Formats: sequence, structure tokens, C-alpha cells
Amino acid sequence: MSADASMRAQEETEAGEPQSGHARSDVAARFRHGKRIAIVIRLLVNRSGGAERIYCELANMLAARGYEVTCLHYDAAGGRPFFPIDPRVELINLHPDPPPIRHRLARWASRRFFVPRSLRDKWGWFAANDIFIAQLHDFFTLARPDVVLTFMPPANTPALLAAAGTGVKVVPTNHNVPLEDYTSPERWDPNPIDRKHRLEALDHAARIHVIFSRFGEWFPDHLRSRVVAMPNYVSGEFLSAVPKAVREPCILAVGRIAGVKNYDTLLAAWALIARDHPEWKVVVYGTGPQLKTLKAEAKRLGVEESFLLPGHRGNLGEEYARMSIFCHPAYFEGFGLSVAEALALGMPVVAFSDCAGVNEFVKDGYNGLMVDRAGGAPALAEALKRLIEDEALRRRLGDNGPESVAGFTEERYAQGWVDLIEELTESSTMANGDA
Repeated sequence: MSADASMRAQEETEAGEPQSGHARSDVAARFRHGKRIAIVIRLLVNRSGGAERIYCELANMLAARGYEVTCLHYDAAGGRPFFPIDPRVELINLHPDPPPIRHRLARWASRRFFVPRSLRDKWGWFAANDIFIAQLHDFFTLARPDVVLTFMPPANTPALLAAAGTGVKVVPTNHNVPLEDYTSPERWDPNPIDRKHRLEALDHAARIHVIFSRFGEWFPDHLRSRVVAMPNYVSGEFLSAVPKAVREPCILAVGRIAGVKNYDTLLAAWALIARDHPEWKVVVYGTGPQLKTLKAEAKRLGVEESFLLPGHRGNLGEEYARMSIFCHPAYFEGFGLSVAEALALGMPVVAFSDCAGVNEFVKDGYNGLMVDRAGGAPALAEALKRLIEDEALRRRLGDNGPESVAGFTEERYAQGWVDLIEELTESSTMANGDA
């Protein structure tokens, strides 16, 4: 760690801000009392996605259960997490400010077209990951956490490489479909070197977390024995909320406005039936790169008054409780948290039958309608139309929703992680005792 990074960490700590740069020795000292858990994510500041929410809440759960928890992230910008963090949790930003000159030069070279593509890829990956790996390696060596949990490939890969040879046990968590996360050039860093390292780094994992057992079948044979399945959970506020007796004529969708969520198909479907149901509206809560494009397309189709995109919304429980239908047209999900929350509040769900994650707990004719993706927007429109015009069907499917997600509780999720941590730390203790 450079001297200026160390001074900056001390100054920010004295100012009451999260520590930045390299982990300080007093943090390491505190880690030596009790069981020490580090949780790593790449980007955290002001990010309101589902994975970031689970990250913060898991840190809080473990701290509440007596573990010493440190959250590590790598944000170029300063600031706080969007979601609340228990004051007992240590929060450290490992990003140096400014980055060393060699990394700025590598980033510059990776963007010059006169440089051969293979070198651009190599330097680009180096610029994006080398400091993060070095900072993590130093932290693991100094603080010696008992278990490290990492969130998603952009953190999984650097942490696994950083821990290699240190004896620190790392459990990468995967919050989406592994096939997409580890092989698709459209997910995460498109650099082919990054995709190569994503899978190879898993050889260093103590365990590999997936959301559903079926997702573990994708991994190579030599890794499958390390796979553990642990579904996410529905917050108690949704499991205990009371749906409205009379619901408003609204179709709800919730999620990041991005290509994978496929909201353009929902918009096209709505345009086919909106004129026949003037009292109904579609409300899509979320922000993202396609928000402006989707608004423009709604206007072009003449449905901007009934296809609403109001942006981010807090306290979604009220929306689930008062609206009539939940539509989730995504291509794939890891868990589909918004879908599970909607089911908990008694909303019938319309989704595509091949949407991994969602099709684990939404069953056609039981708690929702599952649509063949080959039918596209017309098939989705037909399913929505069927529910709009049949209140009894909406009520029957919605009534089955809460039971279908009743097992996805916070306590079950937290206990799953406690059991895994205890298993890993007990095996370490036994190994040390044998030695």
C-alpha cells in the first residue's frame, strides 16, 4: 500500500467516512477476535440493484449473529451504499485515488486501435483488475478472514485469484444463470481474457454458491461437488403485508430498464390491447440505460398515457398490494426477487416459460400464466388480456401466490449461510488441530 493511500484511509476514518485504500492494521487486529467474515463486491456506492441489496442485508444478518464482518468494495467514487449497513459492519473501499500511473497507461493503451487486439485485451484486463487483486491479496494476508464471500463475477474472479496460495477460503456467490454469467460476452466485461479467468478462477473456490440446485449442473464435473444451492429470500415486510381487498386495474413490472429485462416486448404487447382496455395501465418501476428509449417508443405507439415509466420507487410493498397483475418478460433471472415479492402479495404473474429462475416457482395455471417465448409480443398480450378480462382467474392464481414463496424466508437464508460458514471454519480448525 502506498503512503498516500494509507494517509487517506486514516483521514477518512477520522472524518467518519468509510475507509478507502488498503486495509489498516487496526482492522486486522479486530479481525483476530471471533469469526471473521469478509464480503466482497466490486461496485456498491449508490447502487440499488437486487444483488447490492442482498449484499448489504447479508452483512447485517451475519453481524447480528455475532460475526465480525467487513464489507470490501472497489468504487472509484466515494460515498455510501444505497441500502443501510449495520454500524457493526466495517466498510472499506479498496480503490486507490488516484490509481497508479502504470494502470492509467495500461487503460490508455487498451483503448488505442493501433495496438494489436491481443495486447489491448491483456492491458485492458490488467488495468481493470490488477489493483483490485493486489489490494484484496494484501487484505487477505493481513486480516486473515476465516471465510470470504464474494458477489458476482466482477468480484468473484479478482477475489479468487487474490486468495490463491493464502489459505483463505473464498465462496463465490452467483446471483444469475451461470451459463450467462460465465460465457456470455454481453455479461460483465466483454474482454475474452475476463471470460477465461472467470471460469478458471473457480478452481480456487472452497464452495460455489448458486441460487437453485439446477444451476449447479452447468459447472464442470470437477467443480460440482463444491456447489451449494441457496435461494434468496422475500423480506418479512412482504410476507406479512396484507393485500388490498379491491385492487386497481394496473399491470406492474419492476426491474432495471435494460435489455435483459425485455420491457420492449411488454410495451409492444400492451400496444396491441391497450385500446380495448382504456381503464387499465401498465406501470414499470426502475431506471436503466433503456429508459429514454422505452419512453420514446411508448410515445411513438401512442400509449404514453397508459404505459408509465416513473423511475425508481421505494416501498414497493404498497404497489404489490394494490395492483392487479405482475408481468415479468425477462430473458433470464437468477432468482427473480420482484416476482417472488409480487407472489407474496397475492399478485398473479405473467412471464415467459423459459425464464430461468422465475420458472422455478411460477407455475402455469397455479400462480400465474407462463407464455411460450416463440409467440413474442402477441402471446404475451393474449395472456395479459386473459387476466384483465377474468377477475375470478386473477383472484384464484393470486391466492396461490403467498404459499408458493412461503419457504423463502430471511431466517432460512441467514441460517443457510451460518451453517456453511460453520462447516468451513470447523474444517479449518480440525485441519489445524491435526497438524
